[in-house]
Amino acid sequence: MPLYSRKSITLIELLIAMVLLAVIILAINNVNVFSRYHFISTDRRAKIQNDASRCLEHITKYASQAIGNEAVFGGASAVYAGTNVLSFFMDVNANGLRDTAGEDYWVGYRLNNSTYQLGYCSHCSDYSCSTCSSAIEYLANDITVFSATNNGNYVNADITACWNPAGTIAACNTPDNPSVTMNSSIHLPSVATN
Repeated sequence: MPLYSRKSITLIELLIAMVLLAVIILAINNVNVFSRYHFISTDRRAKIQNDASRCLEHITKYASQAIGNEAVFGGASAVYAGTNVLSFFMDVNANGLRDTAGEDYWVGYRLNNSTYQLGYCSHCSDYSCSTCSSAIEYLANDITVFSATNNGNYVNADITACWNPAGTIAACNTPDNPSVTMNSSIHLPSVATN
């Protein structure tokens, strides 16, 4: 008579196998959640960093065309740095002279605190750039702080951007709502202060 081997799994062995499988699945899920969370935070930070960088590059490009002699024409005659405003008197016709007969004019950057937009005006009516003779171009929609200081023939520009400036997700400068601060020192080659 043949003997049949009766091998089976006990309940304890089955429970141990299920616990080990659950631990492995939870570990894989934990890595997935962790990487997804940091990917979203890093992606948001990179997007706002690109916006702030693009704004600073735009300002630097036009600041190099500013012209004036503040020792002769007085302070804020070539560069004006006020609250949320930065403007330059531009040498539009590139003759190297300050022409006030309408050929050269002011260009400016202004932060709208209610919409968090940094706007660029290519033809301001005056140094404060309170009214714009052309359509305002919005460079970024997530700027919370824009400040500039005039230091003679160079300007320090500071920009802080936040992923969701209104803070509906979370407060700025948190992992869910990151913020980035960038600054630039911009040399003004055609602006003299002495």
